[in-house]
Amino acid sequence: MNKVVLCATLALLCTVLESAEIQVQSNFDLNQFLGKWYIIGMASDARWFTSRRHKFTMSTILMKPVENDKVETILTKVRRGKCLQIILPYRMTEQDGQFEFHSDRWKSDNDVYVAETNYDEYALIHNIITTGPEVRTLVKLYGRGKELRPDILERFRQYCLTHGLEEENIVTFPKRNECRPTPA
Repeated sequence: MNKVVLCATLALLCTVLESAEIQVQSNFDLNQFLGKWYIIGMASDARWFTSRRHKFTMSTILMKPVENDKVETILTKVRRGKCLQIILPYRMTEQDGQFEFHSDRWKSDNDVYVAETNYDEYALIHNIITTGPEVRTLVKLYGRGKELRPDILERFRQYCLTHGLEEENIVTFPKRNECRPTPA
């Protein structure tokens, strides 16, 4: 029992320490950030990502306000040959540029930080994913278009390395046509 308590305490401490290191975009403007983004690349230390990192493809994410403190985030992606939409209800926190959501599907709590953006070209998104005692990092590179300049791709790579992600787990996706989900 003491080992479980110790592991949970260490996981919580790691989350607090890692969260303190993550800087959000200064003067974050939600209205400029909302809209459609392409997910150009991802990096993570999570086993679900590292074991399948080369199977992921470019997808889209649409962010729109729905209530006072919520942003509806609609992820559209291809999985097993089918076009899927997943809705993630982000809740804004007291810090502009930081969101949180709980996923029943993945049984995880997610802290989402907009680490850097120029709003009309790219955004670096830093997620801290907590599933029970396990805490993982996921960094995503968003683009307003399907292609980004090489210096932005390098900025993404360096950001990932600086935050402890391994080079082989930093992936940029080839361009692909958007999928259109079929109504159920």
